[in-house]
Amino acid sequence: MHHSANTVEHESVSVIQRRQRIGLILLSLFSIAYGGFIVLCAFAYQWISQTRVSGIPLTVAYGVGLVFFSLAIAMIYGLLCRDKLLCRDK
Repeated sequence: MHHSANTVEHESVSVIQRRQRIGLILLSLFSIAYGGFIVLCAFAYQWISQTRVSGIPLTVAYGVGLVFFSLAIAMIYGLLCRDKLLCRDK
């Protein structure tokens, strides 16, 4: 059956709170990883710029890793919030 584009799906407060909790946990994980990068660049720049991983400077590897980590976190959030068991009214 076709639904109107104006159809609004209402979610309960508990589902919204669960999604917010998941988002905050994942944001915290990324913030810790990003904060580590900033701390290394600020206080150990000589070490991080001279260290190489498979021939690639650690600064570049860490930065690219952060990009892929952010994409993974976005996918995890999408999967967890679509999960019928996790984000539904109990």
